[in-house]
Amino acid sequence: MVMCHVSLLWLLLFGLCPVSVPDSIPIGMFRIECHDRHFWLSVSSNFLGHKFRFDVQADSEVHEVSGQWAAECGYIMALDSWGDLLLRVSYLACLVENQRETEFRLMVWFINQDSNEEEKSYPLLLTCPLQVPWAPRELVCEQNYMEVSVLKLLPPDNHIGTAWVTPAPVELGEGLKEWRVVFRIPALNQEGGMREETVPLKMAHLLGYHINTTSSRILLRCAYGSKMAYTLQWGETDVEVVSATILYKLKWTLLTVDMSVSCTIGQARIDDSDILWSLPRDLPTLVHPPFIEKGLKLGVGGRYLSECVAHQRGYMIHNNNRTLEIRIPFGAEGGIIKSHVIDGLYSQSYFVDVFLLREWEDTAWSLTQQRTFRALFIYHLPRPVTLINKTVPSQREFFISLCCFPHDVSLGNVTVAGQPVLWEEMERNGVRLSQNPFPNNTYMYLFQMPFSHPLIPQKYLGDRFRRYTLYGVFSFILFPDGEIYNHSATVEAELQDVVLPKLEGECTVQGVRTLAYYGNIDSSEWSLYVGRMKLDWELVELGGFSLDPHELYLSLEVPLYAPGMAYEALGLQGLLVNVLVSLIHLETAEEQTHVQRCVFPVRELLVCLPEGRMVVMVDTAGVSPPVNPNHTALLDPACRPLETDNSRAIFSFSIDSCGTFATHDANLNHIIGFLLAVSIRKMEIALLPSTCHPILPNFYLGNTHTKQPCTHTQGILRAVVRNRSDIDKIPILTDQKMHSLPVGG
Repeated sequence: MVMCHVSLLWLLLFGLCPVSVPDSIPIGMFRIECHDRHFWLSVSSNFLGHKFRFDVQADSEVHEVSGQWAAECGYIMALDSWGDLLLRVSYLACLVENQRETEFRLMVWFINQDSNEEEKSYPLLLTCPLQVPWAPRELVCEQNYMEVSVLKLLPPDNHIGTAWVTPAPVELGEGLKEWRVVFRIPALNQEGGMREETVPLKMAHLLGYHINTTSSRILLRCAYGSKMAYTLQWGETDVEVVSATILYKLKWTLLTVDMSVSCTIGQARIDDSDILWSLPRDLPTLVHPPFIEKGLKLGVGGRYLSECVAHQRGYMIHNNNRTLEIRIPFGAEGGIIKSHVIDGLYSQSYFVDVFLLREWEDTAWSLTQQRTFRALFIYHLPRPVTLINKTVPSQREFFISLCCFPHDVSLGNVTVAGQPVLWEEMERNGVRLSQNPFPNNTYMYLFQMPFSHPLIPQKYLGDRFRRYTLYGVFSFILFPDGEIYNHSATVEAELQDVVLPKLEGECTVQGVRTLAYYGNIDSSEWSLYVGRMKLDWELVELGGFSLDPHELYLSLEVPLYAPGMAYEALGLQGLLVNVLVSLIHLETAEEQTHVQRCVFPVRELLVCLPEGRMVVMVDTAGVSPPVNPNHTALLDPACRPLETDNSRAIFSFSIDSCGTFATHDANLNHIIGFLLAVSIRKMEIALLPSTCHPILPNFYLGNTHTKQPCTHTQGILRAVVRNRSDIDKIPILTDQKMHSLPVGG
C-alpha cells in the first residue's frame, strides 16, 4: 500500500470542471491510498453534507458514480464500518488513465451539498503506481461486481523473429467488433447439464458485461445478478458464477481465453461468539486440479494483517472440507460496534470490512490471484451486560464492574434504592466511578459504594452476620440517537460485623434498672421484654416503669412490686428479687437476656405463694411489753419461726395449718380470706389479718397486666386479744396488701 498523489491542477481544472469552481480541500477530511489493484478514497464522516456524490472525469466525459454504471465500470461507493464514505476503484475501471501498465490515474470530483442545497466541489487527481506485477489471471469479487482479467495470449513469432503485437483497441468498433463471448449456463431440462450461448461483444455489453483490453490484458466485469450468471450451492455457501469464454482473432489466429469468474454471495453468520464467513476453496469453474495453494492473506480496513496481529485479534482461517472458514470474534479490533435497545434489551451490531487475497496454481494457470472484498455485519445480536461482582466483604464496600461497552455507550445515571446518585456528591459519600479500557476499543465501568452509604439497606441474619444489598439501576445513553438502556443489578454481601445489643443491670433505691446498649443494628429490629411481657406503653404506664433514652443505651427502671418483678427468697437480710429483661430479634428470634438480682430490706411482709403456702415476716419491735421473737409461735404452738433476729420472725406454713382459718367473701368469686394469729405470750395473741387467693393444684397466676399496680404497705395491723374466742370478732382488713408470686418466683 502506498499513498497516491493528489494534484490540484487549478489552471487545467478551471477549464474542465463539470459542475462549479473547485473549493479548497480541507486538511484531514480526505484519505487516499493505493492498495494492490485499487484506488482507495475515503471522506471523513464529519465532512459529509446533507447530500453528496462522486463524479469521475476523463477529458470531457463525466460520469456520476452510481448504480449499474458503477458496477459495470469497476466502482463502488459505500459507507464503511466507521461511517466514512469510501470510494474504491479498480485500476482497470472505466475512465482510468492507464500509463503503460505501470501507473494509473483518475480524476475524481467530490460534490458536497449542505442542507441549504448549496454545493461545493473538491477535485482530486489520483495517481497510483503498479506495485506488484500482474498475475496471469486475476479475479476480483467486489461487493457490487465481479471482475476477471487475464494475460492476453500472443500468436507464435513470425519467420523474421519479431513478435506480433496488436495495439490495444479502445473503441468497440476498432478491434473488438469481431469478438465473440460463449456463455455456459445450466440447461433447463437437463439436471446438471450445461448449454452454450454465443453472443457478439456488443450483445454482451447490452447484457451488462463490460469487456475490454489493455496492451497486455483482457478484462470482463459484470454486476451481480447479470444475465447469463447463475447461482450454485457449494456446501453451505451460495456462489454466483459467470462461465464465459472469449473468442478473438489476432492476425490469422483464432484464440480462446477462459474468462470465467465466480464469487461467494453468502452473508456472514454468527457462530457461538464468532462471525463466520465461508468461501468455496476449489470451485470447478475456477480451479483445474490438481492445484497448489500459493498464499492466503486476510486484510481489514485496507490493511493486510500479519499472522501475529491476526492471532492477537483472534482472527482465524480454517480449511473445512473444501470450504474456507474465516472466523472473527464478535467485537474484535478492526471492526466497529453499534449499540441498540431492542424490546428493552441491550443488543449490538458489528461491522467489519475485510478482504481476502488467495493465490493458487493449477493446470490451466501458472498463478491465479483472487481478491474478495466484503462488508461483514451481524445485526441486533443480544449482548447481555456482564456484571462482575468483585466485592470483598471485609473491605466494607461494593465493587462491581459492568462490561463491555463500545464507545457509542456512556453511563448517564446511577440509581440506588430508587434514589439517584448525584455525581457531585459521589466523592463525599465514598462512591467511585471509573472506566477501564480494553485493546479492542471497548471498556468496562467500575462502580464502588461503601456498605455504610445510607442508600444501602442492611438485614441481620443471625450469629452476628449481616447482609448488605445494593439495588442499583445503571442508565446508559446510546449515541448518536440518545436511546436509553437501563440495566438493573442486585448485589449482596454478607459480613460478620454485627455488634449485638448488650444488657446490663443495677439495683436502685426504688427498684431494678436495666441498661440496654444499642449495638450497631437498628433498634427497631428488636423487641424488649420484661419478664415475658412485651414492653409497650400500656405496660410502662401500668407498672410505673421509667424509660430514659441515651445516646448509647436505653435505661429502663422497674419499681419494686411492679409487673415483671420476680421474688426469689425472703430472709432477714431482705427480699431477693430479680428482673428478667430480654431483647428478641423480630426476624431471627435471636435473644439477648439479662437477669438482674437485687435484695431489698423489709421489716414486715406477707407473701401468698402459688403452692398454697404463706410466708410471713413479723416485726415485734412495736409490741409492749417487749417480746423475744424467738419465743413467738402461730396459733398452733408447734408452728415456730424459721428464722429470727432481735425483733423479727419469719414463718412459713400451709394455709390450712398452724391454726389459720378461712372466711368467704361473697362479693368476690372464689376468693377466700385467711386470718393469721401469732401467739406472743401465753394468753396473748397478736392477730394478723390477711387475705390470699385460693390455690388450686393447677392454678397459675400468669404475667398479665392488672388494673391496680402493686404497692407495699408499710407495717402490719396488730391487735391484742385475750381469749381465742375473740378472733371471730376481728374483721378482715381489705386494705392489707396482698402479694402473689408466679410459680418459681
